[in-house]
Amino acid sequence: MRVVIGLLALVASASAQATNWLQLQGNEAPDAPAFRYFGFVQPTYTHIDARPVTKLQGAAAVHNGKYSALNLNWPNLESPQQFQILRAGLGARGGLTDEINYFVALDAGQNGTTYYSDVMLTDASLTFSFIPGARMRAGLFKLPTGEEALQAVNVSAPYVYNSNAVLYLLVGLPVQANGAVNPAGASFASLTSGFSGYRDWGVQVFDTFNRGQWEYSYAAMLSNGDSIDRLHDSDGRKDLTLRFQASYLLGGKGPNREDFSAYVWRQDGSRLFGTQQYALVREGVGLKYLQGNYRASAEYLRAAGMIVGGQTPPFVGQPFVVGVNEKAGGWYLEGGWRFLPQWEVDLRYDYLDFMKQTLANEREFATTTLGLQYFVNPATHVIFNYEWRAMKVSNPAAIAAGASLNNAQTIAANLGDRASAQLTWSF
Repeated sequence: MRVVIGLLALVASASAQATNWLQLQGNEAPDAPAFRYFGFVQPTYTHIDARPVTKLQGAAAVHNGKYSALNLNWPNLESPQQFQILRAGLGARGGLTDEINYFVALDAGQNGTTYYSDVMLTDASLTFSFIPGARMRAGLFKLPTGEEALQAVNVSAPYVYNSNAVLYLLVGLPVQANGAVNPAGASFASLTSGFSGYRDWGVQVFDTFNRGQWEYSYAAMLSNGDSIDRLHDSDGRKDLTLRFQASYLLGGKGPNREDFSAYVWRQDGSRLFGTQQYALVREGVGLKYLQGNYRASAEYLRAAGMIVGGQTPPFVGQPFVVGVNEKAGGWYLEGGWRFLPQWEVDLRYDYLDFMKQTLANEREFATTTLGLQYFVNPATHVIFNYEWRAMKVSNPAAIAAGASLNNAQTIAANLGDRASAQLTWSF
């Protein structure tokens, strides 16, 4: 079983996704070997169909002729077209004793997690299974949040890039305030480290219980709520994340398990921004189904408190916008059909309503993704995606007429569609 915990916000690969990730990524069978290595690489090409922005007015006119950051590829933000080794993961896992197992992984790809470092430690955990019904996992690993965030990127995520709701609300952007904090509107910030990749340092109690064809699982994690490149907690406050899942088992095991599952989760914490702590709440509910050649899943997410947006104005070198008392919500609905043994077609629609508390800042994103996967062999597959992307200024009447309104609508209309191709080779 070669399973890798995923790395950043821009995610990919294979079709099977109905499983219990809490158990699969955090536990080993009692007879597991002491050492198993695993790895994968994901060369990726992305083309965004975009043109430089024109017709900006006022102070923003200096950015005319530049590409919006929304139309540039991470992490370099240099071009709408880019070839990169998006992820290059290497790790090991195994059982030290019948009651203790470990999981460790590194990433050397070009993505947001490795933004400030060529190689990042992305996973380093020990699981202790001494207490029936209450396994304990400690270290650096994925938070028990949404299904798309938990998926192993080289075996289970069928798209090259995340849905907008998961990307904007869960990826984790460590920031510090640039100047005064506005508690009733937008503040500005700069990044302090790379993205969290849905991970944190902490301690988790979890387990799974079987009742005939039904499986029930839970997880409760106390974590730092800080950058993953820091072992210490800079503000001394902890996040509490809870997840519960019920699954009706239909056959198989591991990442290829067939089931119908429902789950709910919630993350509750705070972040130091400027000189004060601000609440950070994330929560979601979802369904997933996999049986035979068919797969479907859906998830609704919402956020309250501190929310980090993109660069404002959206050009390289500009500060990130932050709302400390904001709200957002989004969802996705997706499915796949393995119509031939080596071919699968996938379709996803995702929607995000962002910065809803401040009418002038509210934006809506809607993306339809058409995907095709070709499975060369069990260790190698290719994904082709095309995304129709749209952005809407939700409340034009709340924006001052003139340059401000013109610029907001110009940026929204400039968002380009995105095509991508990705090879995944696992070893």
